[in-house]
Amino acid sequence: MRPITAATIDSTASDDPYRIATLCTAVPVNTGRRLSVSTGADLQRALDTASAGDTILLATGVTFTPPAADGGFVLRNRHLPQGQWIVIRSANAAFDSGGQIPPNLRVSAANAALMAQIRTASVNAPAFRAESGASGYRLIGLDIGADSSIRQVTNLVELGNGSEATVDALPSDIVIDRCFIHGNDDGNFRRGVLMNGARMAVVDSYVSNFHDANSDSQAVGGSNGSGPFKILNNFLEAASENVMFGGSDPTVPELVPRDIEVRRNLVTKRLSWQTARMPVKNAFELKNASHVVVEANTFEHVWASGQDGTAILLKSVNQGGRCTWCVTEYVTFRNNVVRGAAHGMVVNAAETGGSGMPAPRRAHHIRVDNVVFDDIGSAQWGSGGKLLRVFGGVNTASFTHITSRANPGGILDPQDPNDSNPGLVFKNNLVERKYYGIGTGADEGTRTLSRNFNPYTYGYNVLVNTSAPTDQAIANGSLESRYPGHTWVVSSWNDVGFQSGTSALARTSRFSRAGDDGKDVGADLDAITAAQAGGRGADGCGGVGTAVPK
Repeated sequence: MRPITAATIDSTASDDPYRIATLCTAVPVNTGRRLSVSTGADLQRALDTASAGDTILLATGVTFTPPAADGGFVLRNRHLPQGQWIVIRSANAAFDSGGQIPPNLRVSAANAALMAQIRTASVNAPAFRAESGASGYRLIGLDIGADSSIRQVTNLVELGNGSEATVDALPSDIVIDRCFIHGNDDGNFRRGVLMNGARMAVVDSYVSNFHDANSDSQAVGGSNGSGPFKILNNFLEAASENVMFGGSDPTVPELVPRDIEVRRNLVTKRLSWQTARMPVKNAFELKNASHVVVEANTFEHVWASGQDGTAILLKSVNQGGRCTWCVTEYVTFRNNVVRGAAHGMVVNAAETGGSGMPAPRRAHHIRVDNVVFDDIGSAQWGSGGKLLRVFGGVNTASFTHITSRANPGGILDPQDPNDSNPGLVFKNNLVERKYYGIGTGADEGTRTLSRNFNPYTYGYNVLVNTSAPTDQAIANGSLESRYPGHTWVVSSWNDVGFQSGTSALARTSRFSRAGDDGKDVGADLDAITAAQAGGRGADGCGGVGTAVPK
């Protein structure tokens, strides 16, 4: 069998503090029994007795309902050694390596007829849940949802219930592969996949329609898992936070979810939820997470509702009062597109879930590189239009090669004039300056950098001065003088020199290859396209069970 292993990747430099561990998610080649099942009772019996190397084949055209009224299908702790697998899959050959939907191809709702159908038929019961210590399961080609009569589900797939008190008690080595996981239109469906475990992945899947009028909802997330986690090449749709780690205090002491890889996903919200007044918050949020790579994703459709419509939110949070160790640290956010939101990104050093609670550890070491922000702050998403906000004592936040063509509320806001966030890097960016820039008023530019971000590294930035005739309007030369050297100010986007119809610089642009690293100022769209396309090693494997640089 081909094992899933954890291996250190992402940086070839062994001393890089941002390096992460990833999972090899190659499909195991099982050589054990092939167990065909056609009822819910048969499926649970197979799960109760399966051995390493077995494959459980679920008939299509059948609805599998858990036999237990309140428990869901249970992934038992069969005491499998790491690297041994039980596969639970659709019997349809479409999911074979030579089939219609082979490994590394994302499924959609249109593929549901090829899948085995799993339906929970009890209020708040998951369709699948993992026992404490359960390990070695891969779910392939399953349509997982709730019966049409059900109006409330907390976790549709529950991998760890959040009460485990030790790392050894966590479920582990569970992969969801090419599955369609979805809520219903009517009712409250809070979460698609709860990832409270170790070595877990959701790959090539379609996770949609998660919403709860009374609570936050997520497509994928967790707070009491150790990692590594892989979320690769999925469609992820949820009303509140599409992807979130943290949000409740871990029951495992000192636990911080670590080695989180979020790549090549389309992360979106259903526009009909605007009129339904669902509590919309963020597309991606970290409250307690260490060593995270968020790369080659598209994040879209975040409007002011439950919060102010910020697309990306990174912060350390002591949610329940116990987690003084909670921290968000060593996060790499690169080669992404963020579009259609009231605000771009917030990095908040520390927050608590209520007054009087002790603070967590402050967020630190956040790097954002090669990102396109588009349509930030237009009327459809709500008022705002702030591109970046960094505050609360964040140490070492880096923003390089950003292109943002619409952020009317400002470029970088420290929120508090007395706030110190040392170690800022802001280089090689191409951004709009309309009403505000870095800071506001007479303090804009060098004064704000020196007061709120010192020591800082700044330079080779283009500010497009599209200022409306307001109190914040300022002439190009005066604006340029407010900033450190290597600041270029132009009056309109027509002065930048783009390739026709794109946000990529033309070779004739004065800012082509003008960065301090010899690259174009702003984002490299070709690099984003290549990263989103993936390629060999996209599943974290080079050959059998080995890692490749990503």
